Amino acid sequence: MNEINVYILHTSFVNDNYSFIVSHIDKSRIEKANRFVQKKDQILSLGGGYLLYKFLPHKEIKFTDNGKPYMENGPYFNLSHSGEYVVLAVSIDRDVGVDIERIDQSKIGAIKYSLVDEEKEINDINDLFLLWSNKESLIKCFSNSLMDIRKIKGLPLEGNRYGGYTKSMIYDGYSLSLTLKEEKPFNINIKKINSLEE
Repeated sequence: MNEINVYILHTSFVNDNYSFIVSHIDKSRIEKANRFVQKKDQILSLGGGYLLYKFLPHKEIKFTDNGKPYMENGPYFNLSHSGEYVVLAVSIDRDVGVDIERIDQSKIGAIKYSLVDEEKEINDINDLFLLWSNKESLIKCFSNSLMDIRKIKGLPLEGNRYGGYTKSMIYDGYSLSLTLKEEKPFNINIKKINSLEE
């Protein structure tokens, strides 16, 4: 069974290790981070740069026509961030999509807009966010930014859809979903980064 490594970084780690991170990550990532107006978005972008530096070193990152980052001949990876977390999902031999979303009551209207008919009766806030991140991870896995999220089925929260396999869970007040471009179950190995030595 495939195993997907998911590295999770809290923004406090970036703040605590700011000088080290900025001195070790790719300059293009620093420039990208500096384009964000909000400091919190800059920190999240730097956190993504650090995860790439730490777990995918010495690899040239390219981009598909739809803007999805990739590396020639793998490994396959995907980044997501929300609130105070950045996540990096890494797969050895299959495309992967990951999405993390902070569970926030104020976003319910936007999420309900994205639901297909059979999902509109769901009212549990956790399930709504799991549906949302489930759909987002699927779009990111297949790198089709033109997919209409309102037509994608978010159910089941775990299982086969559209040629991929998706798993979703709640993590520390966030919905977290992964989609692997393979119609078989996979294991998730979550590693929270707490120090530079990890």
